[in-house]
Amino acid sequence: MDINQGIKAFRRGMLKIKEEGYSFSYLDQFPNECCEFSSYLLAKYLIEEHGLLNVEMLRGKNRFKHKQRHIWLRSGDKDIDIAANQFSSTDKTVFFEAFSEWHKRYCIYEVEKPDPSFDRFQEECRAQLLKDYERILCHVIP
Repeated sequence: MDINQGIKAFRRGMLKIKEEGYSFSYLDQFPNECCEFSSYLLAKYLIEEHGLLNVEMLRGKNRFKHKQRHIWLRSGDKDIDIAANQFSSTDKTVFFEAFSEWHKRYCIYEVEKPDPSFDRFQEECRAQLLKDYERILCHVIP
């Protein structure tokens, strides 16, 4: 499966788990209010299942709505986002495109290399995220 299809399949898998309920409850609202955690999960998938090594997590502040923040991924020149449609400014559910016009509304204030082991999280959160990741993978089909 190519990367674009994989990203779409991963998002569909996340929606399937949403119906069942996540162990890490912040994800129950996906795509709303969980762009950080969904981006960590997607980064793990892209790194481990597609071999992408240059994945970055971008944190941005909306240039027009200063209180609005968003987090998404970038690999090379490709913006990758499965949670953008939480905002009224787009109904696009998956972004995988070079320097997306939609993402240009955000001023990037932090870039992070995501750790697919989730070691940055406390043990309970880490265990829940890893459990949910495995459950999502069971639903990732082309």
